[in-house]
Amino acid sequence: MRQCQFVWESNWQIINSILHTGLNKTPSIAGTVFLWHLERRPQVVMKLIFGILLVGLWTLKASESARPRRDVKEGDLDIYSFNVDCKVTSRYAYTVMVSRVANRATVSKEVTFDVELPKSAFISNFSMTMEGKTYVGVVKKKEEAKQQYDRAVARGESAGLVRVSGRKLEEFKVSVTVAAHSKVTFELTYEELLKRNLGNYDIVIKVSPQQLVKNFKIDVDISESQGISFLDVQGKFLTQELNNAIQKTVTEDKAHISFAPTIDQQRKCPECQESILDGEFIIKYDVKRETSIGNIQIVNGYFVHYFAPIHMPRIPKNVVFVIDRSGSMYGRKIKQTREALLKILQDVNEQDSFGLITFDHSITPWKYKLVKATPTMIAEAKEFVKTIRDSGATNINDAVLEGIQMLRIAKEERQVPKRSLSIIILLTDGDPTSGITDLKQIQSNVKEAIKEQFTLYCLGFGFDVNYNFLEKMALENGGVARRIYEDSDSALQLQNFYEEVASPLLTDVELQYLDNEVNSVTQSKFKFFYNGSEIIVAGQITDNNLDFLTTDIKAESVESALIITTKSPIANKDTISEKQEYIFGDYIERLWAYLTIQQKLSKAVTASKEDKKTLEEEALKLSLSYNFVTPLTSMVVTKPEDERRNQSLVADKPQEGEAHEDERDFSSHRIVGSHRTSGLPMGLPGLSGPSGHVPSRSNVHSYGAKVLLKTRNRRPLNSPIKMLQNSLIPRPTFRTAYLLPRPTFESEDSLIRPTFESEDSLIRPTFESAYLLPRPTFSSADLLPRPTFSSVRVKTQDPKFIIPVGTKMHSLCFKVSVSAGTILQLVHDPDSGITINGKTDDAGKIMFQAFSIRYKDQYKVTVGLENITLHTAKDSSDRSWSWQSVLHSSDKITLALMKKNVLQIILDNQVIKIVLHKSPGKFLWLNVLLDNISSSSSGLLGQFAKGVSYVKKMVSLNNPSRIELQGRDLQVISKLETDYGISSKTKVRCFVVDNNGDGLINGPLSSYIMTDLFEEP
Repeated sequence: MRQCQFVWESNWQIINSILHTGLNKTPSIAGTVFLWHLERRPQVVMKLIFGILLVGLWTLKASESARPRRDVKEGDLDIYSFNVDCKVTSRYAYTVMVSRVANRATVSKEVTFDVELPKSAFISNFSMTMEGKTYVGVVKKKEEAKQQYDRAVARGESAGLVRVSGRKLEEFKVSVTVAAHSKVTFELTYEELLKRNLGNYDIVIKVSPQQLVKNFKIDVDISESQGISFLDVQGKFLTQELNNAIQKTVTEDKAHISFAPTIDQQRKCPECQESILDGEFIIKYDVKRETSIGNIQIVNGYFVHYFAPIHMPRIPKNVVFVIDRSGSMYGRKIKQTREALLKILQDVNEQDSFGLITFDHSITPWKYKLVKATPTMIAEAKEFVKTIRDSGATNINDAVLEGIQMLRIAKEERQVPKRSLSIIILLTDGDPTSGITDLKQIQSNVKEAIKEQFTLYCLGFGFDVNYNFLEKMALENGGVARRIYEDSDSALQLQNFYEEVASPLLTDVELQYLDNEVNSVTQSKFKFFYNGSEIIVAGQITDNNLDFLTTDIKAESVESALIITTKSPIANKDTISEKQEYIFGDYIERLWAYLTIQQKLSKAVTASKEDKKTLEEEALKLSLSYNFVTPLTSMVVTKPEDERRNQSLVADKPQEGEAHEDERDFSSHRIVGSHRTSGLPMGLPGLSGPSGHVPSRSNVHSYGAKVLLKTRNRRPLNSPIKMLQNSLIPRPTFRTAYLLPRPTFESEDSLIRPTFESEDSLIRPTFESAYLLPRPTFSSADLLPRPTFSSVRVKTQDPKFIIPVGTKMHSLCFKVSVSAGTILQLVHDPDSGITINGKTDDAGKIMFQAFSIRYKDQYKVTVGLENITLHTAKDSSDRSWSWQSVLHSSDKITLALMKKNVLQIILDNQVIKIVLHKSPGKFLWLNVLLDNISSSSSGLLGQFAKGVSYVKKMVSLNNPSRIELQGRDLQVISKLETDYGISSKTKVRCFVVDNNGDGLINGPLSSYIMTDLFEEP
């Protein structure tokens, strides 16, 4: 130590003498002093010079690191190329999306490839290429893929199950860790048969790169042998500058559209780093139709027949609208239904006859017979529609049977033309809760009553419906089911559906081919053909020496029966293939496979158990043969993790009926940018197309992509991690079991709740989804090895109050901490006379054990975990019900069970919904409609009836963020929270305000504490 000290003191003397000379003398004298020391003590001086250089480099490094770091999207991770190549040959679309990302940082980063594709599309290929190695997805039988998933989980490896269902799109999402200064290329291929809708084929490419991309390009090539009649390119985000980046070339039978904006054209403003590319890039087109027999194409032993005759007189239509007006239709739903009906009535053709039936637990026909659509009747019907109000329970069975009876009487009494079409359009938003509620019994009753004479279309409004029930009932009776998404354009969705079925041109259409010429023909009999649609039939040619394909077309028009026979030359097959070779030569074969799979799955919905098994086996065989991800198959994607293990992701094809059945009442929560308005519930954590069309779950062919750039620095295995506990509907759901470090536990209950010390840790999952966290067993005190699984439970969240904020993506959320059994004032509305209080649980959490609803001095309702009690002041009476049987209706108040765990209370126009939850623990939750609460209201929730807004300052997922709220700069956390007012599985994006909502609520928390359940301020 003394020697080290002497060296340092000697060095300091040298430095001091040189610096002193340099500062007080001339530089030449300082140089002389330096040389004098160098001659006498060269080793010491050289060490000193080397040390000074090291200090200089360290100082330079420190100054560099002190500079403001560039945003990840702009610097570290660079999407330097994103290309969409879509080739459409005779309506069959083959799309390849390629994204190339470079990690320019000095540490590993995680890149997420996140794209949107049409619901009706089948993924046929996915690959990732990095460091010279390509990882390709493999399509397997779903059960085999699940076994692989389970084995990965059992080994403690990361595995994922991708599920998603949005409005028109599905989302495919995968992430991978990219090494420093490395690149990754993602490539996704999917295929779809375009559906003609209202006279158009629509290609909608979702554009959302979320950063400026140096090489951004969309290329669409369309080849239609019939000829292209028109083509248009649209997009709400397209500015005049971006329109200049679109190149469009259209010839007789081909079109090429290119969209390649430069970096400057992508900017929101000249100096901005944000991209303006955020929206739908839409291509609309149609083909020429000159013959009544349609168009037949034959390539490589397969044929396709497109049939869409023009200039046909429309067939008169007899339609009965059966409209749900139950209490669950309150607010925006019933308002938009009225708006849509008024517009639909205006468009009903004078040749048609119509009827209107509304229902809750009772049935109310406008007229008991069909009437002609004269101007007088239309005007009278509009006045009736304006009076529709929501109230009561839901009696679907009796309402539909009433509509069938109305059509039967009209037919038997010859009130309608013999050559006319009779349909029922059912609109409902919930399960049956009154009358016959057994779903199979309702389906049986309806099928028996219709007897194949009429057609039933079922429209499910929102996610409080059993879509599978509606779909089967519609398919059994010649129609289709469609979900109407609760959104600002719900009325337009209803109008568009009616427009699709408004003009029938043919009935009982059959396309016949000789048995010795073809086999494996897709559906060839169709109940209807509607104007603006198209019938497509495909099959295999059995005779290779055949010169002509014979086709008989039979149908009924308004005037007479039609029989057309035609012979199509097969000699043109080489010509067609040659003309379209630059697309892909086997498109008809793949089109046939695609169509066959879709139709077999559709038939399986209504088939017997034995037939269903056969249909699914046949569809599965084709899915595997053509490498399609369908509801029967999964794509296993193995991605590199580290040198010791890989990660397998299992991508499933979701179905409309399964994606949200657990998310009932899932109103406006959609893909990441969901919008909530004041007309939605305030949470107290409280055809394919008509029959005869290509089965399709989307009206448009859509492509979309966004690449999310997320950082994940690799750390040692024993580093702490923090799990994301999120679920975004309808984002993909990844079920994952990770190698975990030793966690600390907040409780000793059966559901393990790990908390971790650090936000930036090893193997941090970046999927915004619900994670299944198994209970691990420990074999080591220092490290959690591969877990073993005795049970798997979903980790739940403590409830929080959720306040929607206009159309902003983030709601405002907060929770309060009080003593056990505290009574909180939630809503006090002096204008309506409604007061709502809630009693917390024994831990003081807002897992409410009881609610009280007071209506003026007339009624008091107490809702507990076991019973519901109504006190009427007029006669001092008390009535009680269990949660199994609640139904009461009077002039001012209605109580009804909407589902077995959802109680609806209607007081005048105010609808209050109370949800009974059983996990985590038994508790009550509440939804109240913000629109119907006056701005003078108070209470923890009532105060927000006058509205609240904020300005985002800085947002970081699951990290401290900042917003400006009511003039204050407030620290919040951006995260996903459970909306128990919808279901325990529904998540919403929130800015969480801590400290009992300090800065959000008015005044101290103590001012909201009551001493009695029915106390008023």
